[in-house]
Amino acid sequence: MRSTHNSKGLVLNCCILIFCICTITRVFAETPRSLLPIQTETFKEKHSSKKTRESIADVPEKTLSNSKDVNRLNKKNGIEINSLKEIDIDSIGTIDTLSGGYPKQMWHGSSRATINSLFKMLPVQLYSRNLQKLYKRLLLTAADVPMQSTNNNETGFLLIRAQSLFNSGYFTDFNDLMEMIPNKYKSEELAILDTDSAFLSNNINKACDITTQWFENSLSKYWQKALIFCDALNSDWDKVDFGLKLLVELGEDDQAFYSLLQNMMTQTEGSLNVQVNNIRPIDVAMIRAARQSLPHPASIIPDPWLLPSYIQDPGTALKTRLLCAENAAKIGVINSVSLSEIYEAVKIDGQEIENALSIALNEATPKARTLLYRATLRHDSSFGKAQAIQRAKSIAIKNKRFSEMAELYGPILKTIPVGSELGWFAADAALIHTANSNLEHTKLWVSLAIREANIDERALQKWNEIWPFLRIMWGDTVFEWSDDSTQKWLKVAKQKSPEIANNLAALMFELMYVLEEPISHQLWTDLVGPNSLSIARKSIFNNQFLIKMAVNQGNLAEAIIRLLISLEKTEFDSLPPNELVLIVDSLQKLGFEKEARRLAFEIIVSKSF
Repeated sequence: MRSTHNSKGLVLNCCILIFCICTITRVFAETPRSLLPIQTETFKEKHSSKKTRESIADVPEKTLSNSKDVNRLNKKNGIEINSLKEIDIDSIGTIDTLSGGYPKQMWHGSSRATINSLFKMLPVQLYSRNLQKLYKRLLLTAADVPMQSTNNNETGFLLIRAQSLFNSGYFTDFNDLMEMIPNKYKSEELAILDTDSAFLSNNINKACDITTQWFENSLSKYWQKALIFCDALNSDWDKVDFGLKLLVELGEDDQAFYSLLQNMMTQTEGSLNVQVNNIRPIDVAMIRAARQSLPHPASIIPDPWLLPSYIQDPGTALKTRLLCAENAAKIGVINSVSLSEIYEAVKIDGQEIENALSIALNEATPKARTLLYRATLRHDSSFGKAQAIQRAKSIAIKNKRFSEMAELYGPILKTIPVGSELGWFAADAALIHTANSNLEHTKLWVSLAIREANIDERALQKWNEIWPFLRIMWGDTVFEWSDDSTQKWLKVAKQKSPEIANNLAALMFELMYVLEEPISHQLWTDLVGPNSLSIARKSIFNNQFLIKMAVNQGNLAEAIIRLLISLEKTEFDSLPPNELVLIVDSLQKLGFEKEARRLAFEIIVSKSF
C-alpha cells in the first residue's frame, strides 16, 4: 500500500515539473528580451553546446557520486583538480607577520587532526570587534600547516578557511584570499564558493564565467542550474529549455529553482518557494533578476552572509533593514561608515528629529538610534555636537551598546577641537577615543581632563571614574601608574553600589595583575582582600584546561581558536570573571600585549556600564 502511494507521488511530482517546464518554455517564446544586468560581453560564445550537455545527461545518476569517474572526466577535459603538489595550497594567505598576521609557525605543536576538529567548531558570529580581528588574522595568515595523515580529494585547510570567511559574511577578506589562489589550484568546492559570492554581489559576469569553465568538467547539478540561469539572463531560450529537460531526466526535484526561474521569466509576483532559513546564493540572484523582494525574515535574523543582500534589497522594510544593518555592524560584516550611511539614507521628518532625544531615551530600537545619530549630525557648533555625543553615550551605556556607539560616533568626535570650554566633556571624549584605539586623540583629551580635574570637583570625579579603564588600555603610554587614582576609582564606585564595586574591583585587579601592572601589595589588599593574589592565580584557568595547556605549550593558533570557539555569540558581561581573565591572560602569555589590553578594556567597560 505504501509503495502504491509513493509511486503516485512520484508521478505527480514529475507531472508538476513537466508542467513548469512547458509553461516556462511558452514564456520564453513570448519574451524575446534579455534580463541580464549591465554586461560587457555576451555569454553565448562561452557556453557549452547541447552536445556537451547531452553527454553529461547520458551518465547514469549513480556515477555523479563516484569521485574516480569525476577525476577521469576532469583529466579528459584537461583539468587536474587535485594535482596540488607544486605548492603548499593550504599555506596560502593574504597577510604575514610583516603585514599584521601571526607567525608563519603559528600551528607548531598542533596536529592536523586537532586543527581539522577545531575548525569544524569555528564560530560564525563574534560580538567583539577585537575578537573579530583575531579571527580574521587566524584565517588569513600565510602559515605552515601540518600535513594530513592520509591522502584525500579535498582542498583541505584552505577550503575550510574560505568557507569560514564566507559564512561569517567577510566577503572583502574572502575575495582577497580567493585572488591569491592561482586558478589551476582552485578546487571545485572553492569555485562554487567563488561563484556564490559573485551571485550575492550581483557580479553576474564573474559568476557565469566560472560556471562556463566548470560546466564541461563536472557532473555537479550546481553548474547545470547556474548555467541555465546564465542562459536565461542572456535570453538563450533553447539552451534553457534543453537544460531544464536534462535536470528533470536526472531526477532533480528542486521546486525552488523551477518556480524562481518561472517568476524571473514572467516578471510577475508569485510564491518564491524559498524562506530565509533555506535560501541559497543563486536564489538571491534569481529573486533579484525577477525584480522581487527577498522573503520576509519575520523574527529571524538572516545568516551573516545573507545580511548585505537584505540591507541592499529595495523591498526590505525599513525596520528590517535597520535591524539587519546594526546586526551586520555588530558582527563585523559591515563597518561603522556603512552603518552611518544607512542611517543617513533613512527618510525622517522634522518632527521626529526634534523629538529624537526623548524617543531614544524611551525606545531601545534601531529607529530610535537612527534618530539620535541624525540629530547629532545636525549640530553645527562643537558644543552642540559634544553635548549630543555625551547623551548618546549615556543612552548607549544604558542599553549595553557602548562599543557600537563609540565606533559610530568616533568620526564626529574627531571633528571637535580640544578646548577648555569643553572641559566637562574631556573624560567622556577620552573614553570614546580609547574604545576606538585612537591614541593621538586620547592623549589630547586626557591632558584636558587632567587640567580640569585639578580645578573642578565634578571634573575630578569624572576623571576618577574612568582612570582605570584608560590605564588598562594604554599602560604607561598616556600617563603613569598611580595607586592613589585606583583607590579614588574604587571609592567612587562604592558610592554608587558597594556590592557591584567589590565584584568589579576583584575583576579589575585580576585584569591588571595578568597585564603586569605595578600594583602595590597594599592596593590589592584594599581592592579585594588579603587572599586575592593566590585566588587570582588559581581561578584564571579553573575550567579551561585545554586552553591552559595550549598556552603553556606555546601552541599559538590552537589557543586562539579555542578561545574564539568558546565566545561565539557571547557578550562579555554574561561571562564569569575567571573566564574573562582567562581570555586576557592567554593573549598576554602568548605575547600579544596590545590585543590583551584592548580586550581587557572592552571587558571592564562591559562589566562597569
